[in-house]
Amino acid sequence: MESNELRIFKAVAQEGSITKAALSLGYVQSNVTARIKQLESELKTQLFYRQRGMILTPTGEKLLVYAEKIIHLFDEANIALNDSANPSGSLCIGANNTISSLHLPEILSKYHKTYPKVDLSLITSESNELVNRVLHFQLDGAFVKSLSFSDNNIVKELAFEENLVLISSPEYNDLETVCSKPFLMNSIGCPNRLQLETWLKLKGINKIRFMEFNNLNSIIEGVIADLGASFVPKSAIKKYEDSGLLKSFAIPEQYSVTKTFFIRRKDSLKTSALSKFIEMVELETPYNAVI
Repeated sequence: MESNELRIFKAVAQEGSITKAALSLGYVQSNVTARIKQLESELKTQLFYRQRGMILTPTGEKLLVYAEKIIHLFDEANIALNDSANPSGSLCIGANNTISSLHLPEILSKYHKTYPKVDLSLITSESNELVNRVLHFQLDGAFVKSLSFSDNNIVKELAFEENLVLISSPEYNDLETVCSKPFLMNSIGCPNRLQLETWLKLKGINKIRFMEFNNLNSIIEGVIADLGASFVPKSAIKKYEDSGLLKSFAIPEQYSVTKTFFIRRKDSLKTSALSKFIEMVELETPYNAVI
């Protein structure tokens, strides 16, 4: 069993398809098929169910855990031997949609200009998916929003706190009117949406209408156009409120505080590229650190 065979196995497991794995690896399909069969023959076990794609068997699921760790150790060893005080190599960061819209563009731009040898990339998704990608060595770190999560393999490098406010068109003056409107929010699973629902239900509002916009800028533009109300970080709407385009309403602190965590795998190498990124976030972020 060689590391290259494990890389092919991992690609097929992730893609769920021989064809897609071959494309991602730059191999011909027949080569990938042959290497998977060779690995199964060597291990004397079936690794995939071949029905409408490639689905891992229970044995395949077990091997994938080890394959990810082995491949990561190979890659980490190479990075460690070539790492220097001058950051270079790849750095893949994840972020939920809200923080990627609010704060990251400026930070990423400055980081790229300061450390041009780093191959910097950004992936946006919801928090659970980002945590999963960090756990499976697919991201070096990620900004996530979560009310609570705990995993011994995850370390919270930073944690930040800010306030959420209800926002509406400036023509509305009372909360009751605002709360009767549709809410422009992210999809189900968004912690901000869950906090809003909890507060509204405590106020006796159980019929809540949502319009899903998984983009903060679109949400703000929709509220300005009086499509509905929303519940967003106060820092995101300050310039619009100062310009008279929006009005904000405070709600009780236990429902309005939101935390953002920067997480990484505890057992992953903290490269100079990642260390410098974390340092820059600490210096540039408008948040108040709470760790």
